[in-house]
Amino acid sequence: MSRPVFRSDAAAEATVGSALTLGEDVAGHAVRVRRIGPGEEIDIVDGAGTRARGTVSAASANAVTIDVTAVTNEDSSGPHLVLVQALAKGDRDLQAIETATEIGVDEVIPWAAERSIADWPAKKREKLAAKWENLLGTASLQARRSRFPVLHDLVRGSSLATALDDTDAVFVLHETARLRLSDALADLTAAESGQLPARIVFVVGPEGGISHGELEALTARAAKPVLLGPTILRSSSAGAAGLVLAQNSLGRW
Repeated sequence: MSRPVFRSDAAAEATVGSALTLGEDVAGHAVRVRRIGPGEEIDIVDGAGTRARGTVSAASANAVTIDVTAVTNEDSSGPHLVLVQALAKGDRDLQAIETATEIGVDEVIPWAAERSIADWPAKKREKLAAKWENLLGTASLQARRSRFPVLHDLVRGSSLATALDDTDAVFVLHETARLRLSDALADLTAAESGQLPARIVFVVGPEGGISHGELEALTARAAKPVLLGPTILRSSSAGAAGLVLAQNSLGRW
């Protein structure tokens, strides 16, 4: 069984052989919920790629101390995988980003598409963004990640096209596309590694689909509409399917 993982900024300061004391924000869950005690091994991550591994030497509801046995830093080299997730009703957008995090997405862009039923009104935007941020962190810990996905600001409608970089490889998951994503990724990764883009972006539309204007704006920026397969996937599962194909094509899975 893999070691439990907890988040603390203190991980960035850890050194092998040192004792790392963590406050109630970690101890409360580790001791009260997970029943972790002296002698057990745990990992502490900072969300930015640092992982400190250690053995618990003291544990209470208020503090946990570990003797650090290893410190590693995860490489952040690309290509980064980016999910543009349209807002969706019934928390399907939250399901999407949770699964994407477990699969290994690096960046998430919330998108209020023209046909999105759900929205982030100005008075609730900060609260809803915090909800997404919290879920990305929780899902990262569940997946034992040391580097958490970056959550970008909300974009609206056709302005998504200008929010992406010219060097991105952008794939719009679209049911009417003729180019299969598996073929598009094979072409992309057939190039030498030095020629791979810094980011591979997957655009997932809302329940009502991507509007003609949004699709035009994206294709004008060299985005490619692609087909996942013969079945129609929901907004909550399409991004995950695309990410799995990408991870496999990049040789990570």
